[in-house]
Amino acid sequence: DRPFFEDAVSKTPVVYLIHNMLTGEECDALIGMAEGKYDRVDDTTGINNYLDNTMTSTNGKPSAVNVDRVTLWKGGIAGKVIKDVDERISQVTGFPPEHFSDFQMNKHVKGSAQLPHYDLNEANGIMATITLFLNDVEDGDGGELFYPKPLDGGKPVMIRPRKGLAVVHHNTDENYVFDESTVNEELVVTGSSTVKYVAKKYVYLNPQPKAMRIVLPLIAMPFGGKLPGIFSTLYIALIDKFGVQTGVTYFQKIVTMLPMLLLIGIASLVSDAVQKKLNEGKDGKKKESNEKTTKKTKKSKKSD
Repeated sequence: DRPFFEDAVSKTPVVYLIHNMLTGEECDALIGMAEGKYDRVDDTTGINNYLDNTMTSTNGKPSAVNVDRVTLWKGGIAGKVIKDVDERISQVTGFPPEHFSDFQMNKHVKGSAQLPHYDLNEANGIMATITLFLNDVEDGDGGELFYPKPLDGGKPVMIRPRKGLAVVHHNTDENYVFDESTVNEELVVTGSSTVKYVAKKYVYLNPQPKAMRIVLPLIAMPFGGKLPGIFSTLYIALIDKFGVQTGVTYFQKIVTMLPMLLLIGIASLVSDAVQKKLNEGKDGKKKESNEKTTKKTKKSKKSD
């Protein structure tokens, strides 16, 4: 079935549903890609994880409760499933794929919840959030996506997870000014055996550079798309030391240089190996020459 729209809130915040955004097979594939890679979210550390769009809680209490999360860094080297999904999202919503984040995968079990929050990222402004439900959650088992403060005079909006359904909300208005009515939450999962899988794709204000769309996915490739934590640590450290704009610039330059440094390292190893072989060849010939000289000397002495 083709995707089709349904408005959830008419004015503010801008919230709409896209039914049939993903096929069942695509939902299952995304779940499979994230399996075994999740980490439990701890947003009470006071540290913003800008790369994974996990911001620290503002009151010291967890915002993400018993939520497991991983970002699948696939970017410009993604396989067919993710490429097809990104292309479809772009065609249906009109957002250019160069502005997309990679999929942030979230796993909720009984007791899991995402408390009221805004989708903000100081290091990479978020224009819109696309929430994709990857499985059904039965009525009465919780886990609904909830918008409590529509400003169009309507009632709060509650959306039950349905496999393949996408929910889009705009975090800014048409002038890219932050919209305070976009506060949202995911209600607690109450079903004893219920597991809810959610994929988030954030639409950034600016197109993403090659460092984010090519180099980081290449680094994450050996780990199934999970980026080693050292890169988030470096990103945070640079922002803390130099400020957001300069820190982000330095990080992108460092990441962009990594492939060149890797090639230089490989070239150096190859050069060392070749030089070692040449030296071994020279040593062998020298040894052979010495042996021949010794034999000639011995023969000369015998003849005397």
